[in-house]
Parts: sequence; structure tokens; C-alpha cells
Amino acid sequence: MNFRQMLGRHAGVNTAAVAACVAAALVLTGCGAGNGAATAKSDAVTLTMWHYFTDRKDVMQKLADTYKKQTGVSVKMVLISSGDTLGQKFQAAAQANTLPDISAGWTGVGDKLAPYAKQGQVMNLAGQLDGADWSKNLTTSEIQTVSFPVGNSFGVKPGPYLVPLDSNNMQFLYNKKLFAKAGIAAPPATFAEFLDAGKKLAAIDVAPFVTGLGSWPVDSLAQVYMWNMLGQQVLESTYAKKTPYTSQQWVDFLSLFVQLRDAKVLAKGILAMDLPAAESLFAHEQAGMIFDGSWAIGVLKQQSPSFTDYGVFFPPTAGTFPVRIPGGVGATAFAVGTSVHKQEAAKFLKWLTDAPQQAIYSNSSANLPANPTVADAQALTPNLKAFSSKMDSLIPSLPSTMPAAVDTTMQKGIQQILAGTKSPAQVAASMQKALKTGQVQ
Repeated sequence: MNFRQMLGRHAGVNTAAVAACVAAALVLTGCGAGNGAATAKSDAVTLTMWHYFTDRKDVMQKLADTYKKQTGVSVKMVLISSGDTLGQKFQAAAQANTLPDISAGWTGVGDKLAPYAKQGQVMNLAGQLDGADWSKNLTTSEIQTVSFPVGNSFGVKPGPYLVPLDSNNMQFLYNKKLFAKAGIAAPPATFAEFLDAGKKLAAIDVAPFVTGLGSWPVDSLAQVYMWNMLGQQVLESTYAKKTPYTSQQWVDFLSLFVQLRDAKVLAKGILAMDLPAAESLFAHEQAGMIFDGSWAIGVLKQQSPSFTDYGVFFPPTAGTFPVRIPGGVGATAFAVGTSVHKQEAAKFLKWLTDAPQQAIYSNSSANLPANPTVADAQALTPNLKAFSSKMDSLIPSLPSTMPAAVDTTMQKGIQQILAGTKSPAQVAASMQKALKTGQVQ
């Protein structure tokens, strides 16, 4: 699930330290860094790229300018107002044969992209993006996300069609100043420690924990602890209809939210709260902890530029299985397959995924790099690094998933448990009924 796209993109504003990092990285790229993407001067070529990255227009232009210095290839950046508008513009241009050389992706792999991929207007990068040279910049899961698989129902030739530019995941953030005031020595590593930290924050009249439990984050939080408490084997067995939702494992998982309720660590009104409302409380230092995505770094900077004394911690474990977190590919781009400069377009996109450019892009925009080696190279600000370093802990795809009616019933049920109106066993029974009837209970 692309959580970043669910919220829309927020502008990231640099601190002086980040600006210095960007400037230093630009100097490095001017010296020809970039895994040999295209360091030799090319014949005069001008590529046109359409994108809707209003919060990153300046850094995209800086990268284009650097690329021209390195290679002699010009990249004209054309800013479109939104992803939806870009999609409409691309459709019209495809019909009129006036497409650019490169475009930002306005949709993921699926029915909306398939017609353009089948017609060759979105270039198939099989043998390139998934080849040895380029794929070292990306994770296997990222490449799978941007690829039409073998035997896909759209009749598209298998292969990668989109290029990941950034990524995202969800973890916990905490206010360092409030933690110190409450006498909390370190971020919690276990769920018991998390509840204890919440109680200490409540004792100093601070809302201990916020997130958007009135909207989609309730499902994201649930996913973390489903994997941590149930494990992949039970999940696969349940989705294959071999293990019922009424089993003790599922009741135990749902009981975690009884602990959360009874510890009284939830902010007042949290069950009606969406994520932007929770982010506002955290940004203005009215809450000690928040479950949020990596995009929160840009959101917090936008809402409260002076608030910088916060950190990131991995979801505290409550079970015996590895902790997995929601996340995946964020912004993407693609080479237009009908362009006479399609290979030059692909070279530019590869260059954008090389580590030096990814560091510039990430620090400037407050988005996680798609290239996982950037965090290892110490090139990111501390909080970006904390998010990026856990991209290897994403929730994996399974052959089958929880049916929509069951998922909605679970989200509603967790809210009812937190409100004290239903027990875990009652919610589990409702989930099993939703499975049998196909209807939300």
C-alpha cells in the first residue's frame, strides 16, 4: 500500500544543516559520481520531463542542471499542478503523439497504466532496471512493485515499467524534550515499555500517544501487530480459510488493544482523530508519541518549523515474531517508450537512483530515498536515516490477503474495543461472520 499517496505530498523545508549537506552532495556529483550512469559528454540532447512534484521542483531542477554539467544532456523540467492533471495531460498527449521523454508516474502498476504499457508508450525496462548494474540501487520488493508480473491479467509484457524515486514506511516518533521531562530514559523497545512510557507522559499532563485511529492508520497499526503476534504462518493459514478468526491467536492479538485502552495512554478524542489532526498535536508538542509515516518529517517542518527535538523508534514488540511495518514505493517516473531519446531517458532515470543524487533528493524533500544504500552511507539526516534503515522490515506480500469486508470489520472492531463497547472475542466472531457473508459486520 502506498501510504504516502493516501495523504498527498507535503513540502519538506531544509534546515541549515540539510542545506549544507545538499550543497556538499552537489559538489560531489559535479565531480562525476553516479556509478557511471552517464559521465561522458553526450551529443546535444534535450529531454523533457513532466512531473507534479511541487514540493520538490527546486531540487529536481538542481539535479537536471547537474546532469547537464556531467553529461551535456539537458533535461527540461515541466511542472504539472497535480498527479491527476498529469494523468489527463498524458492521455491527451498520447492521442496527439506529443508525449515528453520522461514522465512522473501518476498511478501504479495496474489497469490505469496497462494500456500505455501495452502500446509501448511506457517503456519496458526489463534487462535494465532489473539488471545487475541498476538493480543494486533498489530493493527486490521495490522492483516487484513497479513490475507487471508474468501472467498478469492485463496482457502486458512482463517487466518493470516504473522507476522508484523515493519510498516510505510507518514507525513511531517521540518528543525528546517531553521524554526527558517525564523521566523516560530511552525509546520503548517492548509494548510493556511503551505503555509505561505513556503512563509517565500522562503524569506530566501530556497526551501520551496519538495517531489517526479514526481513519486508515488504525489498519496500519493493526497490521504491525498482526505480523508481530500472529506471524506469517498463521496469517497465511487464516487467509487460506484454514484457521478461523475466532481462534485464540486472533483473540490474543485483538486483546492487545484492551491493554492499550486500559493503560489510559490514548489522547482524548483519538477515536475520532484523523492523521493530520494527530500530526498537528505532535507538531505543537502537545503529545509525546505518534504512529506516523516517514512523510511526517516534512509535515512537522511545515506545521512547526521550530520543532526539531524529536526522534524515531521502531514499533515496540508485543509478540514473538519479527516486527514488520507498512510502507513501500512512493513517487515514480518512467521513460516514454515512443520517444526517440528513450535510452537517454532511461539513463537519466538510472542516474536519479544513484546514491549521490538520492541523498540530495531525500535531504531536500524529506522523502526517503528509494536507494537503500544511502542510509548506510550516513548521507541522510538522523530521522530520515532512522526511517530509511528499516526499509528491509516492510510487510511482505502474501499470496492471499484479508478480504475487504473482514478488514473493515476488524478496523471497526478495534475502535469498539478501544471504546469499551465490544470484547476481543466479539470482534473476532464478527470478523468470521464477515468472512462467511462477505458483508461488513
